[in-house]
Amino acid sequence: MSIVIEKEGKTVSEAIISLCEELGLARDEIEVEVLEEGSKGVLGIGSKNARIRAKVKRDDVSEKGLRAKRVLEIILGFFISDYSVNLKETSDRIKLEVRTSEDKGLLIGKQGETLKAMEFLVGKIAGRVCKDGKKKRVSIDIAGYKKRREEAIAKMVKEAAEKARRSGKPVTLEPMSPFERRIAYMTLKKENGLRLETKSEGNEKRITIIPTGRSKNKGVNKQKEA
Repeated sequence: MSIVIEKEGKTVSEAIISLCEELGLARDEIEVEVLEEGSKGVLGIGSKNARIRAKVKRDDVSEKGLRAKRVLEIILGFFISDYSVNLKETSDRIKLEVRTSEDKGLLIGKQGETLKAMEFLVGKIAGRVCKDGKKKRVSIDIAGYKKRREEAIAKMVKEAAEKARRSGKPVTLEPMSPFERRIAYMTLKKENGLRLETKSEGNEKRITIIPTGRSKNKGVNKQKEA
């Protein structure tokens, strides 16, 4: 479904430019219908703003997605000069992939903390002024970091599961974010003879893998959230 937005400005040109800047679009990416030409009035008295209705030509993105991309580009501009942002959307998610030749660690932060903060901030700002796509979650990745992190977590969890099975003793993993715990849980669902518990330690949560000795049963036997 195409995005349709109305915008006001002192002139039609100003309204068009303002809307394009807000959404990060070029003029040829929107179709414009002039609703009111606007008028200066007499000595400034009785002036009226111009009003337009713009239709975005792309039908595979939401207004929140376009605004999220633009907000992220503005934020990135304070840290790096060479970057590009690619926008893709699913039914429930806005995916922003950042490519840069500059310091990626600065944008990712320790254990992805800076990246998570950017996701939260971009999502809040982009969702504040739009209805289209408002419920979609913003996901930001920097040069494939999330995919590599997902693979690393899956490997670590499989090794820990094997260790718990061999030793017959519980194995506690490092603290993980909600995103990382989801990966761990999905990985453990494919393992036999294990159950897991999630416990809070201050502001952090850790997963403990516990052998059950019932390897014939498929998947994780039980998950307990603390």
